[in-house]
Amino acid sequence: MENTSDDPRKLPYQFIREVTNDFHVERVLGSGTFGTVYKGINSSGEETAVKVLHMTGVDDSEFQKEFRNLKSLRHDNIVELVGFCNEAEEVVAEFEGNQVVALKMHTALCLEYVSNGSLQKHISDENTGLNWHIRYKIIKGICVGLKYLHEGLEFSVWHLDLKPDNILLDQNMEPKIADFGLSRLLGDEKTRKTMSAVGTCGYWPPEYLNHQIITKEFDIFSLGVIITKIMTGREGYTSIADMRPGKFVKHVHNNWRNKLCKILRPASLEVYCNQVKRCIEIALECLKPNRQERPTIQYIVSNLEETETVIGDISLHIEQFNNDGESTLHSESNVTSGHSSGGGEASSSTYFDTPTAKAVPFQLLESMTDGFSEERIIGKGEFTRVYKGVYENGQVIAVKRYHSSRRLNDNEFENEIQYLMKVHHPNIIQLVGYCMHTEHQLIEYEGKMVFAEIQNKVLCLEYCSNGSLDQHLSDISYGLDWLTRYRIIKGTCEGLRQLHERSSPIIHMDLNPSNIFLGECMVPKIGDFALARVLEDEYSIQTIRMIGTRGYMPPEFIDKQVISIKSDIYSLGVVIIEIMTGKKYHAYFELSIQELIENVHENWRKRLRATFDDTSGEGYCQQVKKCIKLALSCVEPERLKRPSIGEIIDMLNETETFIHELTLKDKSELLDVHPVELYFPFEPKKATSCSLRLNNKGSDRVAFMVMAKTQKMYSTKLPFCSVVPPGCSYTIAVTIRKQNQQLPSAISEFFTVQSVAVGDHDLKHVDEDSASVVYGNFFKKAEEMNSDELQEMTLPVCWDLPAEGTESEPNQSRIEIIATLDSQQVSSVEVHPSQPWIMTTHHGGSLRVWDYQTMATLQSFQVTDEPVHAAKFIEREKWIIAGDGNGCIHVYSYEEKEPTSFDAHDSGITSLAVHPTQTVVLSFSHDDHLIKLWDWEKDWECTRTFQGHTNRVTQITFNPNGADSFTSVSRDGKVKIWSVHSDGSSPITFDGDDQGLLCVDYFTRRNRQHLITGCMDGTAKIWDLEMDILEGCVHKLEGHEGRVTAVNLHPELPLLITGSLDGTVRLWDSTTYKLENIIGFNLGAVYGFGFIKGLRRLVVGCHQGIAMMEIPSP
Repeated sequence: MENTSDDPRKLPYQFIREVTNDFHVERVLGSGTFGTVYKGINSSGEETAVKVLHMTGVDDSEFQKEFRNLKSLRHDNIVELVGFCNEAEEVVAEFEGNQVVALKMHTALCLEYVSNGSLQKHISDENTGLNWHIRYKIIKGICVGLKYLHEGLEFSVWHLDLKPDNILLDQNMEPKIADFGLSRLLGDEKTRKTMSAVGTCGYWPPEYLNHQIITKEFDIFSLGVIITKIMTGREGYTSIADMRPGKFVKHVHNNWRNKLCKILRPASLEVYCNQVKRCIEIALECLKPNRQERPTIQYIVSNLEETETVIGDISLHIEQFNNDGESTLHSESNVTSGHSSGGGEASSSTYFDTPTAKAVPFQLLESMTDGFSEERIIGKGEFTRVYKGVYENGQVIAVKRYHSSRRLNDNEFENEIQYLMKVHHPNIIQLVGYCMHTEHQLIEYEGKMVFAEIQNKVLCLEYCSNGSLDQHLSDISYGLDWLTRYRIIKGTCEGLRQLHERSSPIIHMDLNPSNIFLGECMVPKIGDFALARVLEDEYSIQTIRMIGTRGYMPPEFIDKQVISIKSDIYSLGVVIIEIMTGKKYHAYFELSIQELIENVHENWRKRLRATFDDTSGEGYCQQVKKCIKLALSCVEPERLKRPSIGEIIDMLNETETFIHELTLKDKSELLDVHPVELYFPFEPKKATSCSLRLNNKGSDRVAFMVMAKTQKMYSTKLPFCSVVPPGCSYTIAVTIRKQNQQLPSAISEFFTVQSVAVGDHDLKHVDEDSASVVYGNFFKKAEEMNSDELQEMTLPVCWDLPAEGTESEPNQSRIEIIATLDSQQVSSVEVHPSQPWIMTTHHGGSLRVWDYQTMATLQSFQVTDEPVHAAKFIEREKWIIAGDGNGCIHVYSYEEKEPTSFDAHDSGITSLAVHPTQTVVLSFSHDDHLIKLWDWEKDWECTRTFQGHTNRVTQITFNPNGADSFTSVSRDGKVKIWSVHSDGSSPITFDGDDQGLLCVDYFTRRNRQHLITGCMDGTAKIWDLEMDILEGCVHKLEGHEGRVTAVNLHPELPLLITGSLDGTVRLWDSTTYKLENIIGFNLGAVYGFGFIKGLRRLVVGCHQGIAMMEIPSP
């Protein structure tokens, strides 16, 4: 059956019968819905797997589908199609009582024979069966094969029936994905719905079970099931439902540790245990109910390769496993590199997805970069420009073009290619292609026209989506958190180690933040090898050229042009200092070494204490101190005193071990509760509030229930129940009812806070009215099952102010209830830009202005009997403009209560927007779907209308970066961006949410303008306005239990703020989108925000009143 062609060979049906011994029952290997698989043996003894398809009662679509999907697949982890049969035979058959001649189709696929059968036969728990090395090999192989299907082809292939039965194992236990009968090709579509059943129950994701939605995340969910079963066995997988994620990870990790400790040395045990832990964490990420939260296959493979890199680096000799589970020693030269055909940040195309770099036509590069246009430039060097190159199917690469005027000889260009082709590592930028193209141009030279040779020299590199490190350097108090900075430091060191510890070390010679690129998940990758040198037998070399970047060059190079591997170590030290501080190394020259260490250590201590519990925070503080000491040792003036890269990584590993051991020793509280005493100072006939902050620094969701001894004393609805997500805080405003006299200090009052860790699916979508019952039952059950899991804390109540000198709680959020309005719902909030005024409008038709310094009411007047949904200050005119429920706009001056009024719409006005510089105002109403532009210099003439929404417009806002445009959102689910000067037609339109949109705001992230929209499904969606609009939202903020009714970027802080009908406000980091804080004011649904200039105060308008909150420092 040998075939020299790449295409599968067509085989006669008679041959199929012969190799299967006429389909003998003893040759059956397995059977499925559409076919039976036989073992085929030809006359020369060659073995194949023959899948005979059952076509009775159906057409040949299943055969055509599987044949089409299989014939073009070529990968070590995909079962290979070697031949096929699709032959018609005339047979006599009975039809309606008559004998007729009919065509009978014989269809079969001949596949490579895989000797160890299906993975299903090898599934077992940790204590029996395959050793860890083999299990990991199977996991990695499946992932690499799936990566090829999802990202390595012109059109992605979704398998849709991944399960152990469809994963075959060859003689080396290498996995091969098989059975493509249900797979689908992904062309332009990213999501599909189906009415026909696909796959196997037990491997179906929730979105398919509930809505028959099919995406490539279908395969990711199935992969999570498979990985879990490989690691824990069938029964182990079923125990997921009984444990929260953190506990399940710990359970699996401990089981494997107990087995591995019997066969591994201590030096190897930790790294393999960490690999186990990362694998089960990846599996649980794949099983997330929300498909958009599941990782991509690229992310999975990259994470697996990171664990291999650590294992490969633990020593010169490492321990591996043989098939009997015993450990054996192998030299480092025999260790497989973390790079593979499935590694790196691969694209969705096969053009650049080759093991080695390929020559690329210059015309293709011109096409990919729009003719090397200025708009495509993503980086510049002294002699180069780097462009974003986009292949025709969307694949992105970085195209580095050398200036044709530069005197760069071919040897130097080829040397850079050679350096990049020699080194394959997750922390080294990958070369995917190159081009040397010569063209002749007619130019003027010494008064004559001559033909000149123009050489175009180009490198094609993997594209790093997060740019270069220099774009992310920032002060300690903001920007990247410590864990991300540390991962960048460690990854850079790992990449440098790959260069230095070769038989012929490579010296980079230009290591600086602009040459360290950040890929997915901020993984660092060293790039730009134009100045690199190979160090042969000598320890150092000399050069007569000045190369490198000032500020990163060591003194021996500046003084004597001496180059050694310690040159890179010096540069590394400078880079580490800049990563940790955001400042140039020379900024600290006036400080002594000890002063610098203490300065950096103390500044990081403040931020880490606000992020981690005491134990973890102390561990990371020690890591900070160790890192800055390491950096300073790297910049020693005497190069021989600088550490080697191996010594640096060993010291970094020691800090990780220290933190791990410190964490194991400490059993921390689920929640840090602040303050530990609640103070309610007496103010006559006034309700007073105290904020209670619950900080979850762990990795689990934590449910809590706050109860008071005397619940009737408080206007806050008690018990108060909710869940704090991992790494987040929950702030509760507790308000005591108005008191006519000071309460006696002898009254013993206290609050109780109960908390318990919960799983990802527990206590979601709990109705507010039944929350106390549902949570109460949940806590009761948790106590009955395991009392150790339930934690409780008692907080005394004091009726006086805290004594002077009492230390304030860290980062406490001070909350003041300005007013509670039992009868009038707040519908909008506006803060004056220069005066200490807050303006609110109400459903009862009134408008009120408050002084937020004195808490006094300055103005209150009845606009109409209908609800007033919108009002704005126009500071430059000293006006207040309000729209009422009858469609009228009222203009008030600060001095006069009698307004100028005019009819604007036929129904109630729901929003207004004032242009920041021009004399115009936008308005819209409930029912007419029209947006109108009014010019007050033209006596409030309607100068333009904008029509296009098919349902109620819910908010409009001007673009702060270009006020000639504005954005509107509507209950029709559309986002529209309009030009103020247009005729009101042809706006930019994209789909926001099927259920409808309620609010919108602009914000800038990493110098790119974005939109945030609040949706009726309880999410807030992020849109990158500088990307192709059709790509959809780039991120989704989830967690609210009700519609999102207010969204804003804080004008001075890097925070996105969302409010909801669920009564909570959520604060999100505008760069990382991490949820930082949840605030419950206990004033009902949230309808609007206001911001006080120059202060960290947030004003919130709610159904039952107004609150003002001091936003805590990070």
